[in-house]
Amino acid sequence: MASVTIDNLDIVLGGNTILKGMNLDIAHGEFLVLLGPSGCGKSTLLHTIAGFNEVAEGSIRIGDRDVTWADPKDREIGMVFQSYALYPTMNVEKNMSFGPRVAGIPKDEIERRVNKAAEMLHLTPLLKRRPAQLSGGQRQRVAIGRAVVRDAKVYLFDEPLSNLDAKLRAELRRELKQLHRTLDATMIYVTHDQVEAMTLADRIAVMKAGVIQQIGAPDEIYSRPVNLFVAGFLGSPTMNVLRGKLNTSGGLRFESKAFSTDVSAYPFQKAAVAGDVVLGVRPEQVRLAHAVSPETPHAGTISVVEPLGPQKIIWFTVGENTLSAIVDDQWQGEPDDTVYFGFDLPRASMFDAGSEDRL
Repeated sequence: MASVTIDNLDIVLGGNTILKGMNLDIAHGEFLVLLGPSGCGKSTLLHTIAGFNEVAEGSIRIGDRDVTWADPKDREIGMVFQSYALYPTMNVEKNMSFGPRVAGIPKDEIERRVNKAAEMLHLTPLLKRRPAQLSGGQRQRVAIGRAVVRDAKVYLFDEPLSNLDAKLRAELRRELKQLHRTLDATMIYVTHDQVEAMTLADRIAVMKAGVIQQIGAPDEIYSRPVNLFVAGFLGSPTMNVLRGKLNTSGGLRFESKAFSTDVSAYPFQKAAVAGDVVLGVRPEQVRLAHAVSPETPHAGTISVVEPLGPQKIIWFTVGENTLSAIVDDQWQGEPDDTVYFGFDLPRASMFDAGSEDRL
């Protein structure tokens, strides 16, 4: 079993504590994505699992082995970097087989592994080409194939798609997901791209300043963020954020300078307490209409319309706030038009303004 267990891990680099008391359990066969902004410690954690960083305190286990102080070559991992790091004088076949050849794996076994990986990654016709003769997407496939032929227990990916254009990223995301299903291997993937995280992960661990803020399935992270940071990091366009007060006298109302709305339908985690709050509503949770109604009681002014093929993003202003809503492509509206809106409150999020934790 190739589970990964991180227990009370401290990482200190250059006298700075990057990770403190990190605990994380990754199940065998799981695809875990470490998501967060630059400098949050996600790559440091990945490199520490790989054995590139020394551990100040704590331990790392892969399966039933404590690998805290094991050399990278002895951890049974396959690593894919952001840069392809291919040997320019070697063809695809030799690049992919380099690790097993150095490890003394029998030649027929290496050939079997290379052919299997090449078939999975659509590289069979390219085995005799050198990296200079390949596109960026093909080079990254070779880098992934080089990791696969190691027949590792755990595969580590450090932002492998960030150098590719949008079309290639989408293609390789799909292939990585299929590769995970085929190999039934444990994969840990670092990215700052929320689309990659949402589409690839079994679970996402959202990190900030070396601390995991929330870990869970993509739908859970997206739908029920535990704090304002997680809420704002996922979603495109980002979550609409409205600051105001929760009034509990004679009902439950959210009140801001721009408008007031009944929030009794919101699923509070505990008894609602009056005070400063932040109401978070994702664009798809905003209802738009051309006329006032019980479901769209508030008025705003359209500022920008962004067509996206099957959908449109409507940006509109309400007082000093600019909000966004996602509508279908048939919805009609132009800048400066008055628009009426309401919220799907059972699906919305509300946070304490001070702690920024979910209410």
